[in-house]
Amino acid sequence: MKISVLIPMYNAQDNIGNCLNSLLKQDLSEDDYEIIIMDDGSKDNSVTIVEDYMKLYNNIQLYKESNSGCYSTRNKLLKLAKGDYIYNLDADDYIVHNCLSILLDIASGQDVDLICFKTLETKDFSRTTLSTPITEKEFEIISGRELLEKEWKMRYEIWWYFVKRTFLETHQMVFNNNEYNADVEFTLHCLLRAKQIAYLPLRIHRYVQTNDSLMRSSNFEIIKKRLFYSQMMIINLSKIINNLKQDDLRKNVIMLQNLSHRRDIFTFFHMVNMVKYPFSLEYIKRNIKELELVDAYPIINFIRKEYDSLKYKLLLFIINRIRLFYPLIAFKNIFYHRTNQNSLES
Repeated sequence: MKISVLIPMYNAQDNIGNCLNSLLKQDLSEDDYEIIIMDDGSKDNSVTIVEDYMKLYNNIQLYKESNSGCYSTRNKLLKLAKGDYIYNLDADDYIVHNCLSILLDIASGQDVDLICFKTLETKDFSRTTLSTPITEKEFEIISGRELLEKEWKMRYEIWWYFVKRTFLETHQMVFNNNEYNADVEFTLHCLLRAKQIAYLPLRIHRYVQTNDSLMRSSNFEIIKKRLFYSQMMIINLSKIINNLKQDDLRKNVIMLQNLSHRRDIFTFFHMVNMVKYPFSLEYIKRNIKELELVDAYPIINFIRKEYDSLKYKLLLFIINRIRLFYPLIAFKNIFYHRTNQNSLES
């Protein structure tokens, strides 16, 4: 059995070395896994760093393109992969040392569609070990739908699971053209189709919190793109949920409640961001109308334990009532423009 680790890269010179080090400090021979990197037109020293690693390790491959976007790049990487299992990893992140062998043994021994684990958010590059070793006793075999029912805080990023390559080919699964959120729909389709998942509740992946991430950028043009793709993701996710609700043969009330809750979290903070930044009232009305058409607005299933506070309840009350919400937007925009005008004149 072999695993393909697929890494899209763009201006990752500060992180790609740490990412590769974590992948190379594994209890596998070079013949048992390949690391395929696709550079998307980096303007820093990322490519040079990878080329230096390639001189030392035969299982690293580097391909170059220019400004294709993250998820277009991921689709190209999928076509290049030759491993039995595929792991999509970001160039900013890393994994614990000496974990791939046992994970691959579990995945192949149980012939699962996916093998899933947990992640740890950190700014530290040195958290490369687990407090307890991985053993085969710690995993459970479960279907994707059972996992969606069990884990109501399910993440949708693609770096917390390996997926069987033939599983993707059988279901003709690729990433859509959402350059910021394609992993949400991709992951959900994987889970809804997976008959067997090996699930380990261990923090194997390290999600590095970088200050220059596009998802944290304060550039308004990037924010507009972020909200455009967020709106697209919420609509597509809502369509999946609505189709599941109509399919009585596969209906699972708890799973649907969990999916609706996750969708409503996305929708709530999407609405908050539209208020936070200087979007016009017409823009917000148009977006809300689109969300209404797929039953993503009003927001019904947002409040659960983590958001069960007066602050969130009050915000939700206002957001769900357009007679309050629209005047608030109009007032906020007037205040914003006056403040900016005063700043320009001072």
